[in-house]
Amino acid sequence: MVSLDGLLYKWICRANERRDDLDIPVGFIEDSIALLTEVLGPDYLRHLLISETEPVHFLDDETSPLRKWLLSAMADAHIIQVLELAAYFRLFKNDAALSDKVEKLKRDRFWSTFFELAMSARIKRATRAPERVRLNPEISTSIGDFTISGAGYEVPCECSRLGHSPAIIAPAALQESLSNRITDGTKHLTNPLCVKIRSDDPLTGNAYNVVLRLIRKALADARAERLPCEYRDGSTSVSFERLTEASEPIPFKMVDGRVANVLGTDWDSAARLCRVPAKDSDEIAGRYEGGERFYEYEAVRLFTKFGPPINQPDYYGRLIAKLKKKLKQTKISPDHFGKIALIEVPFDLRTADPNNLQAAVHEAAVHSSRTFAVILANREPNPHIRYHYSMSVTGNQNAAILQPSLVELLKRSSQAEAAVDPLLGLPYRRSWAEAEEHSRKVAGPKPD
Repeated sequence: MVSLDGLLYKWICRANERRDDLDIPVGFIEDSIALLTEVLGPDYLRHLLISETEPVHFLDDETSPLRKWLLSAMADAHIIQVLELAAYFRLFKNDAALSDKVEKLKRDRFWSTFFELAMSARIKRATRAPERVRLNPEISTSIGDFTISGAGYEVPCECSRLGHSPAIIAPAALQESLSNRITDGTKHLTNPLCVKIRSDDPLTGNAYNVVLRLIRKALADARAERLPCEYRDGSTSVSFERLTEASEPIPFKMVDGRVANVLGTDWDSAARLCRVPAKDSDEIAGRYEGGERFYEYEAVRLFTKFGPPINQPDYYGRLIAKLKKKLKQTKISPDHFGKIALIEVPFDLRTADPNNLQAAVHEAAVHSSRTFAVILANREPNPHIRYHYSMSVTGNQNAAILQPSLVELLKRSSQAEAAVDPLLGLPYRRSWAEAEEHSRKVAGPKPD
């Protein structure tokens, strides 16, 4: 009979195998799971992990990912996001409204509540006395999701997500499927590979089928050790070569807290597909439970480049509509100094046109004179093996003159994003460059 304690014990044991590589202190994982159980309740976790029989959805953004994370500590992303959620619970443990947020998280869309906690936590960590941040209860009379208060002012903050349209989900699903196909097809190969996929066509179902057909041909050559090889179909090409020190490096690096293409290449994405020396997941699970620590190595370095999507979603139009709705919805009282809107967006802020972005925010907020700031945030992984939010902050210049301390608080919060570990609330122990080097060591060459 499967028990909740047994499942969580196995998760803790497997997560602890990655503890050193993930820069997690001794005992932190155990404390986080205990807190998660206390806050969410054992009955809820028992239902989520044992009674629930629905399949785990890996690509449905609106499905709660907590079940997926807690059923597998094999993936670093699962481990760190469980610990991140626990960190937010820890920070607001004595907040009277946390229980309301937890109930909302259980019954409503997981990510919207997660975003509220993430944003309020970041600002709370940046406060200095007498500034404080409190969560707002989930009742009809509440204004905003949380409130910032300071010397002589209160500012309610309203959070929302722009959401992910099918035009965004479909390519993401196809990209993940390609990675999985390559991972499965290369798992019995001895030598690591460098794989490059390039097409002038957008990544649609048709392009996916063409690429898959070319991958099968290249895999046959790789198994026969006929490398390098390249196959073409119109503008689409797939090439395989042995991965060596001379292979093309990953062009993306963290520069001043932002991911940048430092080599000037045109790749859309570049990823390391890593593997542990085991024949299947059952062997991995058994050896983890036996206390063995795995050495993860880079099995495939995958580069992809596709044409721009057809009929791309109108990000700016959707953003204007969302902001207008939220600013109108957040009706503040005369006692409030102003209001702040925080919107999680599904696109990379670095590639967005800054003029169009600013114009969209201005159009939405031009008739809302009491809007102190609009903050756009995009969640993304970083070299510290954590998730952070890249941000764009547009402030009301007139209001900023009247309340400069609030401007400084938002500035400290934004600057801390690249410097503070969201799990521990402390400065990262490594610089960005050191973190990149550490990540390369974690995904190092295959051992003899």
